[in-house]
Amino acid sequence: MKKVFALFLLLAMVLNTRAAVVYTKQDSLIYEKYISQLKAEVTLPIGELIVKTALFFRDTPYVASTLDNNQEEQLVVNLHQFDCTTFVENCIALSRTLKTGNYSFSNFCNQLKSIRYRDGEIEDYTSRLHYVTDWIYNNSKREILEDKTFSLGGIKDTKTIHFMSTHTDAYKPLRNNLKLQQKIEGIEQQINNRAEYYVLKKKDINIVSSKINNGDIIAFATGIEGLDYTHIAIAYHDQGTLTFIHASSKAMKVIIEPQSLYDYCLKSTKCTGVSIFRAIDF
Repeated sequence: MKKVFALFLLLAMVLNTRAAVVYTKQDSLIYEKYISQLKAEVTLPIGELIVKTALFFRDTPYVASTLDNNQEEQLVVNLHQFDCTTFVENCIALSRTLKTGNYSFSNFCNQLKSIRYRDGEIEDYTSRLHYVTDWIYNNSKREILEDKTFSLGGIKDTKTIHFMSTHTDAYKPLRNNLKLQQKIEGIEQQINNRAEYYVLKKKDINIVSSKINNGDIIAFATGIEGLDYTHIAIAYHDQGTLTFIHASSKAMKVIIEPQSLYDYCLKSTKCTGVSIFRAIDF
């Protein structure tokens, strides 16, 4: 174990020197603990493994904008704090790492980068898949996720996406950076040119709840102008009720949502429905 930890520290120094990956000693220890506890579950279907991974991080603090604290875009590995998106990304990446049989930290970093960035490549802030619509499109194209929304009865939404380019002050890297703003506008145009994504209306969730699997990714569609989704979580059937595990900004930590998915969506005035995505096993 000491040799493994020493290797982690050496790798951390090398990677941080090259400014390729940002993480802390705490994150490496969490990763080591995760591998030790979960590698025995590797034969589970990947959806169930994602749930086990999500529950491993229960009560981990919620912290927003943990990816935006560096001057240049870098792969940030933060396993001690999550927002809703980084929580889901890390749960998928860690589960895929176990499934490969290669438990090295570098493999995990590659899995996370592949999920978080367009075609798995880091160029600048705009190469990160900010919009869930774009995140799903890219991860589906590379057979990491499969969009199940249409088959569950979802209907096409042709909403025009423009939130980031019209709210640049809300995104630190975009402020006073015309080049990045123009690139974001171009990405939004690409999304709009695809002209479709599917949303299951919230009133229909209970009709298909039994067809939503443990470990499916739930994206919460919004009525906010110019924006596709406002939240993302992991589906979980808890004692016969479909709910979800998420990094909650209200609870300020990772929790099993006490409400059912149906009730949660129905009570939200901004939520228009959900989209469901399934990790592809291998």
